[in-house]
Amino acid sequence: MPVVRDLRVLLRLRDFRNLLAVRLLSQAADGVYQVALATYVIFSPEKQTSPAAIASAMAVLLLPYSAIGPFAGVLLDRWRRRQVFLYGNLLRAFLACVTGMLIVAQVPDWLFYASALSVTAVNRFVLSGLAASLPHVVGPDQLVTANALSPTAGTLAAVAGGGLAFLVRLLASDSNALVVLLGAGLYLFAALVSLQLAIGLLGPDHPAGRTHPSVVEGVALTVRGMAEGLRHLASRREAARALVAMTMMRFCYGALFVMLLMLCRYAWSDNESDGLALLGIAVGASGAGFFAAAVVTPWLVGRLGPLGWITACSAGAA
Repeated sequence: MPVVRDLRVLLRLRDFRNLLAVRLLSQAADGVYQVALATYVIFSPEKQTSPAAIASAMAVLLLPYSAIGPFAGVLLDRWRRRQVFLYGNLLRAFLACVTGMLIVAQVPDWLFYASALSVTAVNRFVLSGLAASLPHVVGPDQLVTANALSPTAGTLAAVAGGGLAFLVRLLASDSNALVVLLGAGLYLFAALVSLQLAIGLLGPDHPAGRTHPSVVEGVALTVRGMAEGLRHLASRREAARALVAMTMMRFCYGALFVMLLMLCRYAWSDNESDGLALLGIAVGASGAGFFAAAVVTPWLVGRLGPLGWITACSAGAA
């Protein structure tokens, strides 16, 4: 199988293995933390979940990707990426512990959301740094494969972390704080694994004589780059259609997931534990889908073409 063969070749590279281990641990911790957030907001017996509460939880999870993501590179170009992984994961471990204490203390919701948002905001820098570091640990002819396999493996790790969180939550009643502390432990482990990477290995690279723009200039360049990217897409209809299709599918997935949360909480179960078990089954099925997609997509894209496979997936989802 080509995917397995490519992964076997990449895993022979020590620095790639270490970078992948940082990604897997970091995203497994993300999965644990996200499940802890969802179960605390939606499945805690003392809370009567409203659509506004679910919207707040989704905003905490997604806002950093939309607001911070495009500009993360401005700061990453100034920091050693190995240090971003080390201190970013240490900071997330600390903030996750703070979140656990806030859960136990029953503080106002806005304070809990502020703490959770801080954790997910740091996550954006770590994930961007992981993507930017790949060219430093694989050869140019291996970069496309590494860029395809690493995020997929990270997604599967996040699903596995979520499954572990569901298991802990079901085995130990009223254990939201314990699940958050489990995520903190994984963040700490990811920080320790990052020490296996040399400080200067992952960049950023600054050619001699090149003047580095200020942060304000970097933000302005990013905004101009995004505008140029949109103009570029306007003249590349096939790429634009693929991105629109992906955006719409993610939007529909999010809407269906929110509906699933409410059904598991109020319609398909008589108590919070049963609802959480149903949601765990749904998340497990989603993880199986991610894994199946990673295996069959390269083969089917070769036969149906990118747009053909996107169309088939959209039709199947509908």
